[in-house]
Order: sequence, then structure tokens, then C-alpha cells
Amino acid sequence: MLQAPRAGVAVIFRRGPSKWVEVIRWDTHNDQFERGAWFNGRIYEKRCDLSPDGELLIYFASRFASVDPEYTCAWTAVSRPPWLSALALWPKGDCWWGGGLFLSKRQVWLNHRPDEATPHPRHKPLGLRRVEVNPDARGEDGPIYYKRLTRDGWDVRQELEIRRHGKRMTKIRFETIRPEVRVRRHPRHAFQIIKEVRVVDLDFLESFAVEGPSGTVALPPGRISWVDWDGNGRLVVLVDGTIRVAPVADTGIVDPTLLLDLRDDRPERRPSPPDARQWR
Repeated sequence: MLQAPRAGVAVIFRRGPSKWVEVIRWDTHNDQFERGAWFNGRIYEKRCDLSPDGELLIYFASRFASVDPEYTCAWTAVSRPPWLSALALWPKGDCWWGGGLFLSKRQVWLNHRPDEATPHPRHKPLGLRRVEVNPDARGEDGPIYYKRLTRDGWDVRQELEIRRHGKRMTKIRFETIRPEVRVRRHPRHAFQIIKEVRVVDLDFLESFAVEGPSGTVALPPGRISWVDWDGNGRLVVLVDGTIRVAPVADTGIVDPTLLLDLRDDRPERRPSPPDARQWR
């Protein structure tokens, strides 16, 4: 889930079935949802971002089937959510680093090295004021994900400490000595979300808890993929293909109730509208 820092807009990337991703725009002020593109491939949500006004999305994606050599198998693009039609696009060619962040509503920090930062000739960033590239780009989800978390108010309480086992690439595994712990405080009430990250073998596993003056707040059972405060100060829980929300008050947080159920969604052809295919 991505939230625009200065607008009541969020974008949900809903995975499944198989290698499909659905993009959904959520107006959190009136709880209206716009179902957008279905993408047959991988969108790396931790390397994506929304512009401060919620009008633009920068995303990193890959698709290895039927690769068009002009676009390569992986790319970073700017689109108008919930659509993926590329207004600007930078071919990448592999899945190391990539993606980007918005520094302002029309200024982008592109996590590509300079020799990978040539835009596709049919998708030039004409509607952006500036594109900064990263000559030190390396890794995968970092540093974009960590920069975005810090910008959005997730304060580091404890740094991640891991131990590496094995020397050959096929044998490398990691063990968590100390998990990373981040805290996101509610803007008005004495509640906070605790996000913990552990590394098991090669997987980064996130877990969430909510704490208040009276102790831990119960979260819905199931596989929780994200917990956050929305622009209205509500608690948002993404769990098992559903979006659940709960109002927050000094007296406490009630059980999150179902706002949208995406479990029965199936891929369908949804052409992007004309205004999503041009700068404005």
C-alpha cells in the first residue's frame, strides 16, 4: 500500500492469481475505489512511490514472457494510477535496484545508474521538472523502501543485525541476530504501529503490532501484509486479500471492519482511459 503524503489517495497492489497484479486507487476521504490495470508479471511494490498529490505513480516491474527487446524484461515507469500506461519509461534489463521516489510532485529520484537512465524514446519524462539518477545504485529493495518508510514517519527504533552463512551464492543464507524495529505513531492519539523485520534464509519477513495506553490492540486473524494509519487517522489493515479499517479515538480502537474484499477478483482486460496516456 502506497499513500500520497499530501493527499487522501492510496494505491493498493493486489497480487494473484498466479503472477498477476491488480492496481487499485483508493480515495481515503470518501472510500471510493477505482479498479485499474491488471498486469501479468511482477510489480516490486517496495520500489514504487506516489507523488505528493497522488496524481502520478512511479513503479518498477518485470515481465519475462514475450519480452520486447525495445523495452527489456524490467523497467521503471511513471504512470497515472491506477493505470500502468507509461508516461515516462526507463528500460532496465535486469531486476537489480531500479524504481524510484518522488522528491516533489514533479521531481523524481531514479534508482538507476547513469548508464541505465536513458528514457525510452517513446516515453520521455516531458511532464517531470527534473530526474535525478543514483550512481551508487545497488541491491534490490533498498535504499528506496527504507527512504520511503523514513519519509512517511516510520522511525527506526532498532537496527537490523544479521549473520551470513555460506560463501557460494547458491549456499548463502542469513540468520537474524536482532530484528529491525520501526515505529509509526498516530498523529493525534497515543497509539503506535510496531513493524518488525526478520531475515530467514533469503526472505525478509515483516510482522506488525499496534500498541496503545492499555496494551496491545488485537488485529484481525490471517496473513497481514500491511498496517498503517490513513489520511483520516484510521487504522488500516490489509489481510488475506481484504482491506479493513477502524476509527481511532483516545478511548481505543475498535475491531477493524471490512471495507473492501478483493479475494474474488480475477484478471480482466481494462484499457487505460485516454487521459491516463498523456501528460497534463
